[in-house]
Amino acid sequence: MKKLNNTILYPNWYSIILILTLLFIAFACDDILEEDITNDVVQVISPTEGTVIEGNTVQFLWQTIEGADSYRVQIIKNNQRHVADSLVTITNFTYNLDPGDYQWRIKAENFAYETDYTFPINFEMRASEDLSNQSVLLQTPSENLYTNNKNIIFTWNSLASADTYTFVLAKKLGGEQTVFQQADITKTSLNIDPTKLDEDAEYIWKLKAINTTSETFFSVRSLFIDTVIPNQPTLSEPLDDAKVSPSSVTFNWANGADSGTIQSLITNTLEISTNADFNTIIHSASTTNNSAVYEFVTPNTYYWRIKAIDAAKNESDYSIVRSIVIE
Repeated sequence: MKKLNNTILYPNWYSIILILTLLFIAFACDDILEEDITNDVVQVISPTEGTVIEGNTVQFLWQTIEGADSYRVQIIKNNQRHVADSLVTITNFTYNLDPGDYQWRIKAENFAYETDYTFPINFEMRASEDLSNQSVLLQTPSENLYTNNKNIIFTWNSLASADTYTFVLAKKLGGEQTVFQQADITKTSLNIDPTKLDEDAEYIWKLKAINTTSETFFSVRSLFIDTVIPNQPTLSEPLDDAKVSPSSVTFNWANGADSGTIQSLITNTLEISTNADFNTIIHSASTTNNSAVYEFVTPNTYYWRIKAIDAAKNESDYSIVRSIVIE
């Protein structure tokens, strides 16, 4: 330990110890604040052992455990194939299943603790001619997909006892307007004319199954068409040709206002190179923020730039290139 102008200078290891101590306290506090639920058991409501469910929709229900933040539900078919492994924060979970024999189990979790799984509970799904309490499981595109591609294939799972399917596509721009509809579909996929997705907007696709005596409700998903390219990022700091000692450097930039109708999440990629042509990139990292930190250890002149890519896969131009001198 040194003293300079009445100021005590601590070696670096004092700082390291302090940081580790604070981290330990932070994690320890989380453990203390979380309730220990390891000896609790989740009480299942339904389906119970031996339950037979007609149709394709099953609702899993259980009682709340005090101190639990979430519950992990696992579904297995024929004692061997995992069908679902889902984490939910409420005490019910609805899932579509084909006819067959299944098992399910559940456990409760919080940040620090978890219960044991319940013993596997056996139940059976049987096909039913009555479609009124069933639903079609949609496959692709996924829920709330952002895309710039209008050549989309809509797919769904086959539903036992269904004769045909009806497909509806609506555009939600101010109000909701049907832009395409087709009935009497016998396949489980549909490729529509891309011109039906004529502008950037939220589109809602709906599908229902029909037989001679009944039909399901529509299964519904949203789809976002976004074709607007993000703005070229504007670099803020460090300034061009900034000189710093080997250390952690914070890079900042701005993306500007999104001018598109659909504004999907932007991911920025920071690239650092040892040459202005970026033939040798020593670091590349993506973030949804407008800043990133990189620690330089070797004196040299480095170059950095930013590219923005939105959730629909639209890519901006690279920003201008700036240099930074590590002395």
